[in-house]
Amino acid sequence: MRNVVLMIPDAGPLISLAKGNALDTLLILGLPIWIVDQVYFEVTRDTGRHEAAAIRAFVENQELVNVFGTQVGSFAAMAREKDPAVRQKGLGEAAIAEFYTRVDEVVSPLDPILILFEDSDMKRINAIVQGNVHLLTTRAFLNGLERRGLIGSANEIWDEINSAGRSPSEVEIDQPAPATYGGSRW
Repeated sequence: MRNVVLMIPDAGPLISLAKGNALDTLLILGLPIWIVDQVYFEVTRDTGRHEAAAIRAFVENQELVNVFGTQVGSFAAMAREKDPAVRQKGLGEAAIAEFYTRVDEVVSPLDPILILFEDSDMKRINAIVQGNVHLLTTRAFLNGLERRGLIGSANEIWDEINSAGRSPSEVEIDQPAPATYGGSRW
């Protein structure tokens, strides 16, 4: 079993943890963190929202956090420069798909990736990702940190997320990479 790189392919965990004032929990494991550029844009574009500002500050001030540049994200940024009101539906998913095709630029093919998501995205993630991938929901992540004694109370963070007006799923998925790839742990 090997340690993993943490990939956050959708906005859900970032928004939830920001609303719960718990973005710092992502750093506890000391893993490199990768966020796709278009997803990063989507979670930080509304500068008037508390969580957007918190996510931007978190990414800009942490050495472990990286934004992965994609062609999709580049083209989307050029389109926004040309027309700030342009609709860009589905580009986050396209950028994520591009990341998965280029993941070997971030990790060795032998190393598993820990993908942190919220359950509504499970079908989309399963359609894109196969192989050496460890799947983990936001709820399972927080509960796992508590079980390991790395945070005081997952429920306190979860309550704060809900109190801030966000209602992420309670579903817990902590699915290691298949044994044929060497398994994974976090």
